[in-house]
Amino acid sequence: LGSRVLAAASGGEARRLAAAHDGTIDLLITDVVMPGMSGPELSKQLGAVSADLKTIYLSGYTDEALGHRGVLEPGVAFLQKPFTVEKFARKVREVLDARADRS
Repeated sequence: LGSRVLAAASGGEARRLAAAHDGTIDLLITDVVMPGMSGPELSKQLGAVSADLKTIYLSGYTDEALGHRGVLEPGVAFLQKPFTVEKFARKVREVLDARADRS
């Protein structure tokens, strides 16, 4: 979709890629539930390095189920699996545009 992507297979790998990356990282797209580290924990760790980092969470669980369990904060960007490329692209644009509107 025209963006440069750093792909990581785990939270630890994502941290290493982010630390080695020269430029800014505008958006983190992560699953909510992962082995070893949750998506919210990864977002928090990467956000400490990049204050403007925005996150889109993905999950096969519904946002209601995750919210009731206290896994996700209210109002976070969330896409429930499965989703289409078009829906994904709209969500990415929505989150990045919201970031630009606050600048």
